[in-house]
Amino acid sequence: MKKLLLIITLLSTTAFANEGKEIHNKGKELHNESCIACHMITHDDDFYTRKNRKMDTLPKLTGQVSKCVQAFSIGWFPDEEKSVVEYLNKKYYQFKK
Repeated sequence: MKKLLLIITLLSTTAFANEGKEIHNKGKELHNESCIACHMITHDDDFYTRKNRKMDTLPKLTGQVSKCVQAFSIGWFPDEEKSVVEYLNKKYYQFKK
């Protein structure tokens, strides 16, 4: 019984880790397709990490991604917006959830 519980735990942990990678990869892909045009023409990755950045909380970041999606009629579903927020947060901001 203990072995079965251990196997189930290991499998679920692996599945959760893979799901996190998929979300991160999807967020990166969406960001590269739709956000790079505005965020990389006049500046580089330092834009996201500069000291005087406007994004200083996770709710602000979430709101800004949503505003961009609406303003530029990107047409993402809520889960796609979430994956971009998670990608940006993991790569640049590291806000606590």
